[in-house]
Amino acid sequence: MYQALLVDSSFFDLLLRLDEELARQAQQQGCACGGVLHCAHYRRKPRGGPSGLGPQHEMRFSFCCAVDGCRRRTTPPSLRFLGRKVYWGVVVLLLPILMQGPTPPRLLRL
Repeated sequence: MYQALLVDSSFFDLLLRLDEELARQAQQQGCACGGVLHCAHYRRKPRGGPSGLGPQHEMRFSFCCAVDGCRRRTTPPSLRFLGRKVYWGVVVLLLPILMQGPTPPRLLRL
C-alpha cells in the first residue's frame, strides 16, 4: 500500500494542487509590512518520486515583498518538500515504515 504511493503520480499531483492552494493563500495575505508579494519561486531537484513528473513538480513556491527596503521572503508551508531535504516529504515520512514495517505507534506518529 505505501509503496504504491511513492510511484503514483496522481498522489504527487494532489500534493502539488494542495501546495498551490497554500501558496495562493500566503500571497493573498501579503507581507507583514503591508506590501504586495511577488512570485519568487525556485526550482528544487527532489529525489525518490515517480519518474515522469513534470517540471511543475520541482517548483518550490515562494514570494518576495515588493516594498523597497523590505523585500522580505515568504515561503508558505509545503506538503511536498520538507525544508532543505533533497527527498520528497512523503518519501522521508514513509521510508522508516517501509523499512521496519508499520506498527500502531508508528502509524499514530505519522
